[in-house]
Amino acid sequence: MMNSNVDTPRRGVSRAPLGVRIALAIVAVLLVVVAGVAAVNLSASRSFNQATKSLNANIKAAQDDSTDITTLHAQQQQTDAQFAEAGRMRSLLLPSIRDAIDANADISSQLTKITLKRAEVQGNGADTDNAQAQQQTDSATSQSKKGGSLTEAQKKQVEELLKANQQSTDPQSDATSSESSGQQATEHKGTGATKPW
Repeated sequence: MMNSNVDTPRRGVSRAPLGVRIALAIVAVLLVVVAGVAAVNLSASRSFNQATKSLNANIKAAQDDSTDITTLHAQQQQTDAQFAEAGRMRSLLLPSIRDAIDANADISSQLTKITLKRAEVQGNGADTDNAQAQQQTDSATSQSKKGGSLTEAQKKQVEELLKANQQSTDPQSDATSSESSGQQATEHKGTGATKPW
């Protein structure tokens, strides 16, 4: 007597044709890739927002007369590094995020150059000979009474940087708010509205 269960295929379990399984696998891989790109953009956006916040704080600190320029320069270098981190996966970033990072990184770089020049001016007093040292000391004393502030030209540059930074971040926040209001309008139209998806 032969066992008939061994030779007969099981019924009730059906498999999709090979073409359908391959298509589903390709779709799954594409979804994973899209999710990865979205995650990279989200991470870059968060880094960009944090770096922009630091940049704004540094610009305001640069306008303050009592700010230690050496500390400000160190903070500004960290801000530059944050912008570099935000833009490291450049090829995967959306153009709007990439452009915003570039604009603010440029502003940050300019502020770093300003703070470096100012820090060098303050640091050069210690490296000169006695006659120049006395002259530098008098100058440094008067500057320290002023709080080591930036010159008028540098203050003007900082103000221009602050204005440019506000302009570069305003369109992004407007786009975000218009997208969310558009989504809310679509959600509140009810079931009779045609939905794009």
